Amino acid sequence: MTVKYYEALEETVISKTLPNGLEVIYVKKPGFNKKFATYTTRFGSVDNHFTVDGVTHKIPDGIAHFLEHKMFEKEDGDVFHKFSEHGASANAFTSFDRTSYLFSCTDNFYDNLKLLMDMVEEPYFTDQSVEKEVGIINEEIKMYQDNPGYKLFSTMMESLYNTHPVRIDIAGTLESIQQITKEDLYLCHETFYAPNNMVLIVVGDLDDSELFSFIETHQSKRNHDPKELTLHTVTEENHVHDKEKTIKMNVSDDRVMLGYKYNHDLDDASLLKLDFTMMFALEMVFGAKSQYFYDLIDENLVDDSFQYGFQGESDFSHTLFIAHSEKPEETIQRIQAIIDEVKNTDYFTEEMLQSEKRETIGDYLSSLNSPEYIANQYTKYLLDGGNLYDIPNIVDSITVDDVKDAFNTVLNDDYASVVMMKNA
Repeated sequence: MTVKYYEALEETVISKTLPNGLEVIYVKKPGFNKKFATYTTRFGSVDNHFTVDGVTHKIPDGIAHFLEHKMFEKEDGDVFHKFSEHGASANAFTSFDRTSYLFSCTDNFYDNLKLLMDMVEEPYFTDQSVEKEVGIINEEIKMYQDNPGYKLFSTMMESLYNTHPVRIDIAGTLESIQQITKEDLYLCHETFYAPNNMVLIVVGDLDDSELFSFIETHQSKRNHDPKELTLHTVTEENHVHDKEKTIKMNVSDDRVMLGYKYNHDLDDASLLKLDFTMMFALEMVFGAKSQYFYDLIDENLVDDSFQYGFQGESDFSHTLFIAHSEKPEETIQRIQAIIDEVKNTDYFTEEMLQSEKRETIGDYLSSLNSPEYIANQYTKYLLDGGNLYDIPNIVDSITVDDVKDAFNTVLNDDYASVVMMKNA
């Protein structure tokens, strides 16, 4: 067991890897009534091709999300209802690289923790229940396809990427989920829900010894034979799949998305730093304190729904700009002109950077009062090879030259794609 105290933040983190390989992390929050737990597997929508114990499998797209849905259904009923009976609020989500199950409560914590572990560790699938779930997820996929924002995003992923599975919807397709069988689900659960591929994070005011004893006693009952798992990744070509696409939908106003694909070979630490560096760069150029933002507003090229952001993952990354605009072509041209202008001037200053750093650290410190934020973000940074409590050091290390270099490198017109959505 390892105990780490972050003096500047007054945060204590206790961690232990159990004999079966499960990583358990407890963030102690004295005086907090709410308790929060997340149980996460390193299994997301992109993990559709793998070899386990020498046998290679190519599974249907959307199976990680499908499995997430099915884990709440057991032979004796819906587990959501049981969480409610114990006074807890439960949920789950699937992303490109992970699936998380979670709950929050103020009372009956250990009843809910046992319920969470039992639910995630004990699958129950039948041919009939799988067939029923296909119909449910069919409707979910159709609903997303009718959502303009989601349609814009999914089309951009298809435009930016050539073969990487990030271009496929997390929920899969209407065709792919029809292929899922209960045998597929059991295979994926046995492979990816193994203790050594998961992390359990608890945040709250609990007795350390009691918590770890409870979890260890529970985990000691699990039979687990570690498997040799290899994930197969695709070789993504540098160029974008489509430079420009136009979608016709029944929308009240036209929308546009500009995307920049960034091909990198960065290690985890460098990628985490780049994530904050690009956040600062984009805020300085397009944020609410920037003159460029007000110019875009004044020129009626964007409204206050204008969004932008960088997403950096180990094997894919991109920057997106999203705007509602009556003049989508002009909006794209203006954003690109601003980017070019910034690249060719000494736009970024130490004063601007320090302002962004102060605001970021202020938001970060405030967020540490939220058990939900801590549990979810600790999981994210852990699986990305980082540490939630290293953020102040990462932020402090960023220089103006870092910001300028990142902005100039990441936003490359050679790897840009435009998707426009116009009223049908």
